[in-house]
Amino acid sequence: MKRLTRIAWLALAVAGCDEPNVPDPYDLDFDIPRTEAFAPSLSAYGIYEEPLASLQPAAGVVPYELSSELFTDYASKQRLLKLPEGSRIAASNNATMAFPEGTILAKTFYYPEDLREPDGPRRVIETRLLVKTDGLWNVATYQWNDEQTAATLLLGGATTAVSWTTAQGQSMAIDYEIPHEGECVTCHQSNESAVFIGPTPRNLNRSVTRSGEEVNQLAYFSAEGLLDGMDWTLAPATPDYTNTGHSLKVRARAYMDVNCAHCHNPTGWEDAEGAELDLRYQTRFGQTGITDELDDLESRLESGEMPYLGTTILHDEGVDLVMDYLSTL
Repeated sequence: MKRLTRIAWLALAVAGCDEPNVPDPYDLDFDIPRTEAFAPSLSAYGIYEEPLASLQPAAGVVPYELSSELFTDYASKQRLLKLPEGSRIAASNNATMAFPEGTILAKTFYYPEDLREPDGPRRVIETRLLVKTDGLWNVATYQWNDEQTAATLLLGGATTAVSWTTAQGQSMAIDYEIPHEGECVTCHQSNESAVFIGPTPRNLNRSVTRSGEEVNQLAYFSAEGLLDGMDWTLAPATPDYTNTGHSLKVRARAYMDVNCAHCHNPTGWEDAEGAELDLRYQTRFGQTGITDELDDLESRLESGEMPYLGTTILHDEGVDLVMDYLSTL
């Protein structure tokens, strides 16, 4: 199991709070946006049809997929987008997107009981929301009950035992960590403001299957009236690090982009940015700082110190990929 991270000081006990599941103020070096008064129950946001456990998106809620996915203790994830009726995402330079006021980004984490039967029973653990209110992105987490009938606001974080069987038939069990709001903003920040990470043109520029047809996801968004001002054929794209058709360098850089660069970039969390690493895929190698930090990178990856948040166990496949790449430098 991964040892305690160096920002474990973020977590504070919730005892003595006036409201259940609401943490005391954190001793943070950044502000947590609170312009959204989060509802006590996830169902208030109209993201899913009933029963909730079906994870069937409600009308007007759109699934999206990323070219490369963040590792979170082998959890499966469903990503959803809900725009206010009649609004669209504005794009510029085919590389940036501005979401309208009232946008909801939802990510639900779950574990199939047996990965050899992906359509079999599963346990849904949590749904994380990013809601844009008064121009700011607000973060919240909803924990699902054991009956899988409801998810309740949980700003203070929690730990829950999770078990599953891998595709190779191996039994796995972990103490899964649901983050508190301070941990969410630690990663979801740029220039000390909360931001979204995943749904960028670079990460969305991939093929998906919609209504039985394979289409480019950005082209689909445009055709559905969700996205304005983008020529998807000119948009950049992050490679899929699981695609062995790419070179080792491309795959490793893509892995570090999605798993590390949200902190390790010039506008990321100040403590991580201070390591003088810029692990974004589009950054030229000579400007990444990888060579200067090579020994430290290898040590922290192998020990599980990186990433600092979001995992409790090593991603063996990902660590092997990056270590193989670093060994060539």
